Amino acid sequence: MEQSYKKPVLLLITNSFAAINVIHSGLIKEMDRKYEVHVLSSLLGEPEIALINKHFHIHTRLIDIPFPAENRLITFLRKMQKAIFFYYFHIETYKIKSLEGSGILSFVTSRILLILNVLNLNKPFLILARKLIINFSRHSPVLKRLHSFQFCGIISSSPLDIVENRIVNFLSKDKIPCVGMIISWDNLTSKGIINANHNCILVWNRFMADEYRKFYSIFGRNGSEVCITGIPRFDIYFRKSADAYAETDFRRKYSIKPSDKIILFATSSCKLFPHQIAVTKDLIAYTHEHKNMVLIIRCHPADHFYLYDPFLHEENLRIWFPDDPVTSVKSKSTARMPDLNFLDSLAEMIRHCDVCINVASTMRLDAAACNKHIISIAYDGTNPLPYSKSVRRLYDFSHQIPLNRLNIDNRVTNKEELFSALNTVLSEKPECDHLSKIEPFLFHREPQSVHAAMSAIEKCLG
Repeated sequence: MEQSYKKPVLLLITNSFAAINVIHSGLIKEMDRKYEVHVLSSLLGEPEIALINKHFHIHTRLIDIPFPAENRLITFLRKMQKAIFFYYFHIETYKIKSLEGSGILSFVTSRILLILNVLNLNKPFLILARKLIINFSRHSPVLKRLHSFQFCGIISSSPLDIVENRIVNFLSKDKIPCVGMIISWDNLTSKGIINANHNCILVWNRFMADEYRKFYSIFGRNGSEVCITGIPRFDIYFRKSADAYAETDFRRKYSIKPSDKIILFATSSCKLFPHQIAVTKDLIAYTHEHKNMVLIIRCHPADHFYLYDPFLHEENLRIWFPDDPVTSVKSKSTARMPDLNFLDSLAEMIRHCDVCINVASTMRLDAAACNKHIISIAYDGTNPLPYSKSVRRLYDFSHQIPLNRLNIDNRVTNKEELFSALNTVLSEKPECDHLSKIEPFLFHREPQSVHAAMSAIEKCLG
């Protein structure tokens, strides 16, 4: 039987979080049903593509061409643009991050931004810089091969990445429709400006949609259509699949007794929270003081795994390390594709834990989606740090503020508060209905986000 024709589309993947959003969520399988998917990626090679195809029973194709290097002029323009963008829109995240930098550099930058503001040049500069970056990045001899594929559409899975912007801008000369998927709730207030024109931008919720319209309205009327899809990777939490997450199987896998309480601690990047091993020590101490307690530590890909070596003998401790972890301090967790069972292992841990402990991360939403008790770490171990370096600052980032107002978590500022919070949720078992509270952040309470994203893609690309 002759295979029906599928329109060729280009899928750009340059970030591991974007990979989870597009690949691990199953969205790529829906794309394959409709389109002939060609993948251009900085973190996927032929072995990864073969693994993805086998796992999802699909046939995506890898395009093997190098990514163009960014010239110094664009780099300079983007740095200036980013600083002015954050200043112009009074974005709290930038104010906090600027505290971490050099005092002299911060002072000089703030003076320049103030002068531009007094002269009313901030907005004109943002408009001009974006136009220049888009025009300069339209030309690349390295990308000429892409013309031969005659793509009918482009899907940019990380549209705040300048590498993906360059490819979108290069192919814009061919009038190819393009979809951009904002991969996380913090991107619009922490990553700078999207320096490419997309026909459609996909966001999680109305908060992000409002942010996008607010920020990008200054660039003219012909902006992108904004589509709210929900969070594709959250569909796994709403699927009715008891067999896949049987608690007895989970406990057997991790050698946890039926009577044991389970504490899940999802760690953070060591760059953001270098002293989090102190929290691990506190949690281990808690399991020593209380019977029938098991602590599961789920390590962030950018955690320093060697720090856990002294605790491997602990009877009531289970440590989950990412496959093929990033061990170099200089390596980035965004430079590799997470194992394809990443979401499955995360979902079963959250479903079967009694309390989830996080560090100012999206895990607050993950745990709330499963109606789990949440404790948020807001202390730096035994030695308090100044605000500019403390984990406390992370809760004041712009994207965190709306979630803070819901009070779905118990934020603890020392070991004593941590132990008290654990005692409350593990012994008194108070009821929690977080899911209804966070619905504005999720948009869907059913496994509909992948379908919504695919519908928006089809509407845009045809």
